[in-house]
Amino acid sequence: MRIPRILNQFMIRAGAMFIVKLIGLAGRVILTRIVGAEGIGLYQIAYSFYGFILMLTSGFQTTLAIATAKAPMQGWRILKMVLLCLVLSGGVLSLCIFKNSTAIGKLLGNSGLEYAIRSLALSLFIVPLLGLVRGYLQGMKQVGIIALSEIAEQAFRTVFMLLIVGHLFSLGVERAVGYGLYSTFFGAFLSFIILTLFISLKKADISFYRTPDQLLTTSWFVNTSLAISATRLLIPFSEFLDALIIPSRLVAAGNSASEATAIYGVIYGMAVIVVYAPTLFIGALSHILTSHIVAEWQQGNQRKFISLCNTAICTCWLWGGLTSLFLFVYADELSIYIFDVGSASQVIRYLAPIPLIVGFREISTSILWAQEIRKNPFLGILSGIACSIIVQYILVAIPGFGYKGAAIAILLLEVVASVWNIKVLRLKKVNLKMMVKPLLCDITFGICILLVMAISSHSVNILGLWQFLYISVLFLMVTGVYIYLRCIRKLL
Repeated sequence: MRIPRILNQFMIRAGAMFIVKLIGLAGRVILTRIVGAEGIGLYQIAYSFYGFILMLTSGFQTTLAIATAKAPMQGWRILKMVLLCLVLSGGVLSLCIFKNSTAIGKLLGNSGLEYAIRSLALSLFIVPLLGLVRGYLQGMKQVGIIALSEIAEQAFRTVFMLLIVGHLFSLGVERAVGYGLYSTFFGAFLSFIILTLFISLKKADISFYRTPDQLLTTSWFVNTSLAISATRLLIPFSEFLDALIIPSRLVAAGNSASEATAIYGVIYGMAVIVVYAPTLFIGALSHILTSHIVAEWQQGNQRKFISLCNTAICTCWLWGGLTSLFLFVYADELSIYIFDVGSASQVIRYLAPIPLIVGFREISTSILWAQEIRKNPFLGILSGIACSIIVQYILVAIPGFGYKGAAIAILLLEVVASVWNIKVLRLKKVNLKMMVKPLLCDITFGICILLVMAISSHSVNILGLWQFLYISVLFLMVTGVYIYLRCIRKLL
């Protein structure tokens, strides 16, 4: 009975993550249509700064979940102690950022960001507290209420952001976007209230004595939190550096500050959103498969472990490869019908391989973490970030090369991280060589299907909306059925 319960928890978690991402994607698309490229650029830069600061405390949530799972009573005491510390430190940090929002906006390259920074300063107080409570409930295996709180937070935040921005757009794009980000605080506060009420009402049902407590020292909690925060900080840190480097290098290439912000918005607020959307499927698959992979590895069942890894990589190859081809062929339609602009199509086409590359990184990282190999994924991402920064600094400043330079840097980061992981997997004898021939056959099959659809439909440069929707649904149906028969069915 234990394994079905674990699988059920992972399905709830993966389903909630998928819904949250879809709500966020829909909100981003509508916001882009309201505020345009410059507005979404301001939004993206502000959120890059916010995400970077927020990740400084991300290790507390995971560490508290581990501590609570090991020692429920100590987890409850740690929760109260760390909550008090975060209330004090978070209050001071939020106040400092609020007071210095103008200076931070100028540091980020656009003085109009002060409204967005000021709005997000309040969120930096409540969101770490929310994360800590979620960590405690995660350790108590209360995944259902966590999923509900995440969906409620995202839905509330997205709806209120769009309402505020739409109502205040007459004040200017900087103020509209900035005031709209107050919705981040409101969404987090609502979610925090839901979780605290749940703990208050269900406290008697959440037993603190399910397992004997283990002795957990303060040094263990601090060291573990710092290690996890350092690992998770890399991607937000990379996005924050992108927000600093790309607009400034675009200005160096001869663009105005407004033009640089708009170009940055097209890249990271439009194209990146589209090309990373297919990776939601791989992310959900990774969450679902992790429990199986960990169980087989811990039991020493190498044959089953390698079979699961091969199936996961095969699914990633098919889904990533086929969706990459779809993005490349229909980049114009995606740009126009999603964002109502054509400027993102070029960048979408440059970044079309992202679903395939990121899929390999996600799956390989899950496999390595299942084997308790945490160092190599960290080093891979760190090396990718270093290469990306160098390429950005050099290429983006070349006149007329802004889109290409940024796209090359993004691809380079993901390629370096993926290759680093794949190299380690080969050393650990995950059999990739025997998979090459059948996977090439799979991709050939997929290419044939896509080419047939492309040839039959591209009598004009841009497909009509309904024709594009018909082809998209047909593509997803055929791809989904084939992947199910080829890969997913083996997992059942």
